[in-house]
Amino acid sequence: MMNVKHLLMLAVCLLLALLVTPGSGRAVVLDPDTALGASASASSSSSSSSGTVVSSAEGSVRGGDGGRAIRPTFVKITAAPPARVAQIRGTTVELECEIMGSPTPTVQWVHGSGQTADWEDISVNVISEDTPTSVARVVTRLVIDRASRASQTTFTCIGRAAGQEVSSSTVVYHVDSVAHLGNYSDVPLLRPVAAVDTMFKNLKGARITLHYKTLFENMGSTVVLPCKAVGRPLPEITWLNEEGNVVGSLQDARFRTLPTGELIITGLRWADMGSYTCVAKNVLAKDESETFVYPIRPN
Repeated sequence: MMNVKHLLMLAVCLLLALLVTPGSGRAVVLDPDTALGASASASSSSSSSSGTVVSSAEGSVRGGDGGRAIRPTFVKITAAPPARVAQIRGTTVELECEIMGSPTPTVQWVHGSGQTADWEDISVNVISEDTPTSVARVVTRLVIDRASRASQTTFTCIGRAAGQEVSSSTVVYHVDSVAHLGNYSDVPLLRPVAAVDTMFKNLKGARITLHYKTLFENMGSTVVLPCKAVGRPLPEITWLNEEGNVVGSLQDARFRTLPTGELIITGLRWADMGSYTCVAKNVLAKDESETFVYPIRPN
């Protein structure tokens, strides 16, 4: 089983190296014990595309502790939401954005006025930088279920890490029906989320709106894996390991799940490497997301 994990993570590590801005000189190597090491030469650049501004990785710094390399910082949108979409009024739709950064980036959705786009719970679409040593790929979804009188609204996904920022905007055109697309007939129509029976119109099915896809963190660190979810009634969060067993303090005192849904792993070990599945469930629906945790040896 461990050999399969090693092969999987070798591919992930190579991908991690490619995700840093070209020319940064970042190289990813595997030590004999398969721990992850990294180094980089100094580089700095910026680019923009489809409303995205990318701040590149900083170069490595050689300190007075034996010449060890300090992991470079960067933030990058790895999967942007579409630039333009149409929404039929009265339907619930979603936008998804994926951002990778070192350290773990904060991510947030805002709408045209600059306000947080999640009206019910501001914390749902925000992650804070908990540790400066982590590298994470963050997935965030914005659930849009409010009819808008405006003809269009702009929603922007923003990621920040170590003073650097990236963003990607989506213009949502609001129409009354497919027949009213008119000038927007060439704009992709967002697929509505499955409708709830009218007798449950005040309820919402569980939907995970924010989680890590992958996380690289130093061994010995305390890891916080977020799993933010929306729904009415509020979804119950459960974490499972690769064997499908519930993860928690009853099985291992180093693991515990917070009431807000985060999974805490204290004193991260090499043996903790693997996939952890968050399950969000309420009376209407169940949603799942996976996070792959890769412990690395500190420089």
